Amino acid sequence: MHLKVAGSRANRESRSFSADEDLDVELRRVVEEAYDSPARKLSGFDIGRAYWGARTAFPYGGDIVDVFQYANGRTSIAVIDISGHGIRSARHAGLVRHALRAYASQGYDAVGSIRALNRLCIEASIFEDDSEFFATAFFGIVGADRRSMAYASAGHEAACLVGGGGHRFLNATGPILGLLDDDLAFRGETVALEPGDIVAAVTDGFTEARNEDLEFLGALPLATVIEHNRVRSAQEQAQAIVTRAFEYAGARLADDVAAVVLTVKAQERTQ
Repeated sequence: MHLKVAGSRANRESRSFSADEDLDVELRRVVEEAYDSPARKLSGFDIGRAYWGARTAFPYGGDIVDVFQYANGRTSIAVIDISGHGIRSARHAGLVRHALRAYASQGYDAVGSIRALNRLCIEASIFEDDSEFFATAFFGIVGADRRSMAYASAGHEAACLVGGGGHRFLNATGPILGLLDDDLAFRGETVALEPGDIVAAVTDGFTEARNEDLEFLGALPLATVIEHNRVRSAQEQAQAIVTRAFEYAGARLADDVAAVVLTVKAQERTQ
């Protein structure tokens, strides 16, 4: 009788362990899809995104990029860098990504979305008793006619617009998220777009990659990589960006690197 009970317990533990393994596999699949799935093909744009995790056990963290197209024809591009690493930061990154989508879907402009997100970060930090819920974010919304992009940048320095006349960095327009409860601290900017223009942005794992002399890579190489690879696809450009950081750091990245590239295509002709 005792052996039978022990055997039943062993079976239950085995099934529980198996269920945990299945759950772990499913969670990893969900996270990997958010970070590593191919960029969606969207009308009017060539889109690429790439991710290089600094850790091997769980290579995903608080760095995430996103491109989303709305029913009204607008398209958003987001780069999010959450404080910390691991599954906690990945969970918060997913929250922030979908919050930005939701705000823009409800008609908020770029700066309005960032202001609402700042409020969410502050309230989530209080509600969850998490004093380390901070983030930097770049959020741009391209108009349906693809002639301009309104953007707001919360403490995010590494985004640029590359066009026929060279490059222009889209600098921060406000503080990091979750730090200051003041809507007026965040402002927006608008840039004109032309066919062939490229918007590229990375998380700070790129700019803060260090070589053997401990020198930072910085932001300028982001524009350089794009300019040197303009004839290539957006996906190839995104991959070239994260590879540049990896090679500069001698294959020893200290932080994750996420990159997104959005190329504006020419307007399609109507019959």
